[in-house]
Parts: sequence; C-alpha cells; structure tokens
Amino acid sequence: MSSRRKLKKNIITTMDLLCVDCLFYKIFATGADKEAADKIIIHIVETQNELLKRAKVNEGKDMKGGVKAYYKKLRVDIQEQANAIAREIMSLG
Repeated sequence: MSSRRKLKKNIITTMDLLCVDCLFYKIFATGADKEAADKIIIHIVETQNELLKRAKVNEGKDMKGGVKAYYKKLRVDIQEQANAIAREIMSLG
C-alpha cells in the first residue's frame, strides 16, 4: 500500500507543478492569453482527478502479474500526460 500512496503523491505533485507553471505564465507574462491558460488549468485538474481514480483501482488481480502491469502502464500514462500538458503550456508563450 505504501507504493500506491507514493504514486498518488507523485500524481498530485506533478500536476501541481504544471499548474504553478501555468499560473506563472498567466500572472507574469505580458500579453498572456489568460483564457487559454484557464483552459489548461482545467485540463490539469481533470487529468489529475482521472489519474487518481485509476490509482485507487486494483485491476489485473485475475492474471499473474496483472497488477504490476496495470501500475506500470499507469506510470507511463502519468509521464505522457505530464509531457503533453507541458507542451501545451510551452505553446502559450
């Protein structure tokens, strides 16, 4: 259970850092597109909620090694989502 807790903290920390980056852009960039930044922040929150829901579920119990594969896929998805959101933030300004 400890690793699931660490995974949830990792999700929250990653999404919080992305949100802070977007807020810095929104506040400090001159001529910032605030509406686009708000949409990205909403996307970050929705992504965080979806990933946290997936971290709570224990799929793959029926197959040997299924749980490990499920969480490995979840970690890959976290990284992909974070990279995609970071690219969105970079495209703002």
